Amino acid sequence: MESSPSPEIQNSETARRQKALHQLGQAKLIAIVRTNSPESALWASHLLLQCGFGAIEIPFTVPEAADVIESLTEEYPEALIGAGTVLDVDTAYQALSAGAEFIVSPALIESIIPMAETDDVLILPGCLTPTEMHRATQLGALAVKFFPAQCSGGAEFLSALRGPFPQLQVVPTGGILQEHVPGYLKAGALAVGVGGPLLPKALVAKREEAAIRELALSYLKTAQSL
Repeated sequence: MESSPSPEIQNSETARRQKALHQLGQAKLIAIVRTNSPESALWASHLLLQCGFGAIEIPFTVPEAADVIESLTEEYPEALIGAGTVLDVDTAYQALSAGAEFIVSPALIESIIPMAETDDVLILPGCLTPTEMHRATQLGALAVKFFPAQCSGGAEFLSALRGPFPQLQVVPTGGILQEHVPGYLKAGALAVGVGGPLLPKALVAKREEAAIRELALSYLKTAQSL
């Protein structure tokens, strides 16, 4: 008869996703690097990490996303590199094999959530309603992605959730501008996902390093002031 794992082993097995959760809370911002080429994704990610971003999400809409994730995790082991737009278990395992430390989906895809425990990885399922958020946590998610946040009630919606769900860890994402960030953090967001407004496509296409650096530092200053 096999013995049950010791508490020490169980604690070790949950350390990875708990550490990622803590890192997200410390970072306050997740930079979502959605570009049309792996070269652009690497260029933008390098710039954001050098500016001080601690968490980067590479969506699987980026060509060769797994290779981008692998490159970033090798070059920046202290940063938190995750995978976004993960729609099925196979893609989730591609992300894990590349070294992703958190996995984000745009919807409540229930088949992915059990990986939080079986593979000790932080899963952020996309949720819009309180029912979906509760379901996600019942299935084992430590945190959820509130998406699309800004057009679905924004910080006011998140604040309202804190009453019935005071322990819920939420990462709002979708249409969030710099001026929206303080409202979400004050409403109790674990971290805030920012994408297009942080990395305008025209600036990335032209490799406008100075302009993007200015945006990045401004976003960081806003988040770190809270």
